[in-house]
Amino acid sequence: MTDRGYWSTYTRARVSRRRALAGGLVAAAGAVAWTCGRSDGPPAVPEPRPGGTVRIGTTLPFSGLDPQTEAGTGLSITARLYGYLLHVDPRDDSIIYDQAEGVEQPDATTYLFKLRPGVKFHDVEPAGGRELVADDVVQSVERFRNNPIATTKTFHSTILDRVESVDARTVRVTTRRPYAYSLAYLGDISAGAILAKELIEQEVGLYEAAAGSGPFQLERGKPPDSARIVRNSTYFRAPVPYLDAMQWQVFSSDKDKQEALRNHTIDVVPAGPRRDVEALADSNDDIEVTAEPSLSWLALGFRMDVPPLHDPRVRGAMDLALDRDAMIRDIASGDGRILGPVNPQLADGYWSLPDVDVREAFGGAASMEERRVAARQLLATAGAEGASFRLQVVNTPALLDLAGLMKEQLLQIGVTLELEPLDLLVWFTNFRRGAFQLTLVSHAPYETPDIPLRFFHSRGPDAAGSPLAFADGTTDMLIERSWGEADREQRQKTIAEAQRQMIFQRPMVQLFTSVGYSAARSAVRNRRPALPGSLAQYNYEQWLDE
Repeated sequence: MTDRGYWSTYTRARVSRRRALAGGLVAAAGAVAWTCGRSDGPPAVPEPRPGGTVRIGTTLPFSGLDPQTEAGTGLSITARLYGYLLHVDPRDDSIIYDQAEGVEQPDATTYLFKLRPGVKFHDVEPAGGRELVADDVVQSVERFRNNPIATTKTFHSTILDRVESVDARTVRVTTRRPYAYSLAYLGDISAGAILAKELIEQEVGLYEAAAGSGPFQLERGKPPDSARIVRNSTYFRAPVPYLDAMQWQVFSSDKDKQEALRNHTIDVVPAGPRRDVEALADSNDDIEVTAEPSLSWLALGFRMDVPPLHDPRVRGAMDLALDRDAMIRDIASGDGRILGPVNPQLADGYWSLPDVDVREAFGGAASMEERRVAARQLLATAGAEGASFRLQVVNTPALLDLAGLMKEQLLQIGVTLELEPLDLLVWFTNFRRGAFQLTLVSHAPYETPDIPLRFFHSRGPDAAGSPLAFADGTTDMLIERSWGEADREQRQKTIAEAQRQMIFQRPMVQLFTSVGYSAARSAVRNRRPALPGSLAQYNYEQWLDE
């Protein structure tokens, strides 16, 4: 993903989800401006200067321009090509309207979206610049639900019942049960992208083509190496965007990428390890480096029906022996945090357990030596001294480094790990099938507690079964209760209770979350890097001060 950004008060509106769904239609004109109470509001900068091209350099390729199946760099591109009904701000669950002007909820399982008038698709075939209508939304949602390649479809396959056009400007969505995260999924960066229905009906391939209603339109897409998007002159929020164009270049190495930024061949480097960008700032006064807390994190998954991992004493011993502080120091350059099942960098920790609760599960205030002694005793009582396991890990340098450190740490209590490096697709296939003993999980940057909790549900993250072979009735009950709790405070209490169950059951133990660092030329204004997750990709208001 690329830079972090947002939009101005007069082009977007945010409202409390509770107010929005209280029963009446909430129009953008009556919404509370997003700047209220925010420390990351519009900075005191000169008036935006239109024109210019922002050039982004990355080492992460993209496989195409289909917003429903693309990941990483490709989503940074497609989020600016396609429109959305709305987004849910992961910081406080407030609604950010885009191409819907409001939503009404007449009952707990029905949502009525009113489309904003005057929104048009790009003036390219097959949509030809026509106005957005409800059927575009309906067909886009159905395409995602039926797309065999799309991932994270749990809401669409198990919660969503129907999506239908009421009239040209009204979309009705019906769910099978009250579900607190419905709007978040309907506005998701992948699932929520609105495609012109002609693209869907004609089965147009989106490898290097696009026709959306977003602020930019595609000029050139050349996966996996480069793309260029240009200003959509008919975008309904003119004068946004201010830039004439944005373009992405994939480099073969971090060294080449960094040199391109130093030489002003590119303007922005997305978030990555601190060591990749700190030298740039030291060598060039024109380069600004920004820390960006990550919503991703790392965990160790146990296959709980594999002896002796079925014994909670064995899992507890391994949890005690893992030195998270050393991992953060040696792997994350000291920029990391311990965590429970929900990342504390989501919503400023609102959904996560306090550090003291997390540490209690793996030793509390005990020293590492005291924890190792206790771990060896647990293994002895379980008859698992000298246990040996295979640890599956994606074959990347960072994850292999972490796996190697874990191997050293567990050897201190007599547990031997044999590392099994795998390509990402093979690792993912094995994980979903439960074909592992131990597996190192690199979690995606989830923007709600939903999927993180579902890893501990007996039906698993995609409702197809637990890859960890874990089932607990109390945990299931708490997770399912949280799904129906529209009251945010009550849901927070339920989620905390569920997590306290999870951290001592240990089907998966969490390791740490980290911080990324992005770099950019100081001429790139209005980057707003403090925004979390996918909100970063909807920054249509960057501009160049040169």
